[in-house]
Amino acid sequence: MGRDTSEGPTVMTRRGVLLDRDGTIIVDTGYVGAVQDVVFIDGAIEAIARLNAVGLPVAVVTNQAGVARGMYELADVELVHKHMVAELARLGAHVDAWFYCPYHPDGVVAAFARTSADRKPAPGMAVAAAGALDLDLTASWVVGDSDCDVDLARAVGARAIRVGDGRADRGRDADTVADLAAAVDLILAENTAGSVPWAVAAFPAHKYRDAGCFAAEYSSELARAMGTVPAGRFESAARILDRAYQRGATVFSCGNGGSASIANHFQCDHVKGVRNGTGLLTRVQSLSTNVEILTAIANDNGYENVFDYQLQSHARPGDVLVAVSSSGRSPNIVRALEWCRENAVETVALTGFTGGPARELATVSIHVDSGNYGVIEDAHQACMHLLAQYVRQARMSDDDVSTQVF
Repeated sequence: MGRDTSEGPTVMTRRGVLLDRDGTIIVDTGYVGAVQDVVFIDGAIEAIARLNAVGLPVAVVTNQAGVARGMYELADVELVHKHMVAELARLGAHVDAWFYCPYHPDGVVAAFARTSADRKPAPGMAVAAAGALDLDLTASWVVGDSDCDVDLARAVGARAIRVGDGRADRGRDADTVADLAAAVDLILAENTAGSVPWAVAAFPAHKYRDAGCFAAEYSSELARAMGTVPAGRFESAARILDRAYQRGATVFSCGNGGSASIANHFQCDHVKGVRNGTGLLTRVQSLSTNVEILTAIANDNGYENVFDYQLQSHARPGDVLVAVSSSGRSPNIVRALEWCRENAVETVALTGFTGGPARELATVSIHVDSGNYGVIEDAHQACMHLLAQYVRQARMSDDDVSTQVF
């Protein structure tokens, strides 16, 4: 990619437009890897200028598997984009940020022959664009000529507009228009209206009579929800955990109901899993696992105190709490986070829905933007696993990583 995708924005506030390149802005002749092959689609530059004129940020997000396939090099992609920048400028237009993914699992160039979270329809480039341009993806548009562009929009909750000959999969939620100029007509009309009717709705929105279809839609919602977490939040959370483990601090976890099972599983993977192949002796304790102390505190002091009461006895400055709460509003979670803030204990909150107070109280908030409990809990479980595996592999050699089972 043309930019680092490791960090996401703290607050994303603006609408923007993410444009595919080949088949949307320039003619798709297969693999466009040379300046002499660049032919702008009629009206495309003027359409981008219209977006510029109303202040809508514009980013290009393009798969460039030609690099992985050995058809051209990274430098050629950069030259094509430099040429496009100059041609756009001649007619008073500009692109605010350029992103491309040179990876493909079937590539022949070893350095680029792999899967990538940046390759559309995966959300990496869209998330990077949001971070670079301060975009609210759920209030933005994705315009492209292929199913992967439509699926990218769906993955991040954006509005999808497909350009071209109308061969879109009818199961996908997108309008199909002739070209970028027509797409911009739609965008400007919707931007003026001010509403975001395509904003992510609660899943499921209707009754399903086929479990296979439901499974496919559920999987899409889970992927979209995971894609709403800025990548930098994972890096920040992993850094807090790794440093805690390195200095011998205790990491506590807690949650209610399904979130309690994730908190308990956290102890398993962040002790047994992290230790495997690293020798790292982590100190992890779930506050949700001991029914005797939980019920004693709940019975005598109130259920809202079951976590912070334990922390008062066990936690010390420099320790860490991982709080798992789909709503982010559970009183015992909020009290625990408040106690940690007042007692020099760093916190990571895994939340969903609106995030509640937990989203604001935590040192690092990993907020999954979904309105479905199952999806949120599945995403939180994935977050728990990926943090354990990242910390583990970070302490191993390349050879050890490639030979271990994770």
